[in-house]
Amino acid sequence: MIRRATLLALIAVGVGVRAVRAQSPVQVRFADLGPGAGPAVLGQAVLAPYTAIAPATQPAILRRDSTYTTTVIVLGRDAIVEGSVRGDVVVVGGDLYMHPGGSIAGRAITIGGGVYESALGRIGAGIATYRDFTYDIARSNGIYILSYREVVARKSSPVSFPGTFGFAIPTYDRSNGLSIGFGPRFVLPNARISIEPRLIYRSQLGAIDATVVAADSVSRRTAITLTAKHGTYSNDTWIWSDLLNSAEFLAFGHDSRNYTRGGRFDLTLGHRIESAAWSLTPSISGRYEQTHSVRPDSNPTGGPFTFFGRHDEDDRLRPNPPVRSGSIASAIGSVRLDWEVDGIIVGVRTDVEAGRFRPTDEFVPPPSGADIPAFFRAGDFVQGTIDGGLSFPTFGTQSLSVSAHAVLTTRGPTPRQRYAYVGGPGTIPTLELLELGGDQLLYLDAAYSIPVDRIKLPLVGPPTVVIRHAMGSAGIGRLPELEQATGLRLVLSIVYGEILVDPVTGRTHTTVGLSFTR
Repeated sequence: MIRRATLLALIAVGVGVRAVRAQSPVQVRFADLGPGAGPAVLGQAVLAPYTAIAPATQPAILRRDSTYTTTVIVLGRDAIVEGSVRGDVVVVGGDLYMHPGGSIAGRAITIGGGVYESALGRIGAGIATYRDFTYDIARSNGIYILSYREVVARKSSPVSFPGTFGFAIPTYDRSNGLSIGFGPRFVLPNARISIEPRLIYRSQLGAIDATVVAADSVSRRTAITLTAKHGTYSNDTWIWSDLLNSAEFLAFGHDSRNYTRGGRFDLTLGHRIESAAWSLTPSISGRYEQTHSVRPDSNPTGGPFTFFGRHDEDDRLRPNPPVRSGSIASAIGSVRLDWEVDGIIVGVRTDVEAGRFRPTDEFVPPPSGADIPAFFRAGDFVQGTIDGGLSFPTFGTQSLSVSAHAVLTTRGPTPRQRYAYVGGPGTIPTLELLELGGDQLLYLDAAYSIPVDRIKLPLVGPPTVVIRHAMGSAGIGRLPELEQATGLRLVLSIVYGEILVDPVTGRTHTTVGLSFTR
């Protein structure tokens, strides 16, 4: 019997190789873990206690008189299971054969091979086979190093139509109305270069925007992307996704974004660093844009159709803050981190932009003695943006999730094109929609979810009670005192009802919405 190991898996990254100090005498390292679900399965396996079996010409036999208390990883040969395994069995570069009496409490997984069952054998948690890739296995200083390799090259047509026959998922908001985009994707023969031209119709503006994205995949982890487009932009996309913002606007008139329009060019170089539990994607970009204000202005008389909020100046008729037309040339450095292990999920993105704003329109000076607003002046600025979230299980089916967003800008003339906003549905409901804004912003949101599993409602299943606390603020040049809201949310399938209270002012807010939204 193989004893339960007493060391936790430790992954160290050095010189492009991911090292795993395993509990097994056979140690495994990844030179290249690879993308997708299959490599992620193997990566998660080496994070937990495991037993590895080294490559050989003969099959690895897990004999009848043996019980393995951890996951078993078989390298570079077939595996025959006659005994008992209390975890998964993962075979890399071989097939897995179940014999009568063999038992796997977890999953039977093969990479570059197949699983062959026995009527008298047992696999407790299912079968997964990945035949389109495998790993080259090399031995160095007694350690086995695995390098990802595709077995079946992915076929790519020189012309394809991404999305649904070339149509992207439409979006809906108070500035553009309905946006419908269509375009093909071209792949150059014997190259990793792709070109995606796209036309987007904006119903409320009566305009057709053009976009071209050219990408060169230098390697599986490195890409250069050139984007040229004319469109509508927002710094508030962190609040809700395009789909959720569209649904909320159509149903309730809530558009959680302010917009500008114009042309933009981006040249980006990105590289992805992977591990069994995390991925890190740094990138650098050069950007040039010319932007201006977009409808609705300060006196709108109508807008796109919504079921509710049609005449509310805080919903469908809410104007966009005016910006001074001008150009911004900037350099942007970004880092994206995604990490997941044992139910703990972390996602964080950081962007730092150094730019120069130059007005292109004529400016009518204010009366003598009055100051020109900072967001109308030409000048340089440096702005950092951090957006992230953390979620993890607590007791039973309960969980805690925390999200945060911050914008920090150097003192000086920051153009309004770089302002961020907070308030209303999606952030702090006790405030008006995007009531606070500026070049400094901080937002924190914590939600503790308690599913009421004992109650089974027809069609919607068990309800979930959420204890929520949100705080945040935004301002120009400095961060004002934080606004707060705390209360309860009751979630029934895809809808929720919520009551929040500002603990300082006592102001309350009651609302219903889609449960996918914040």
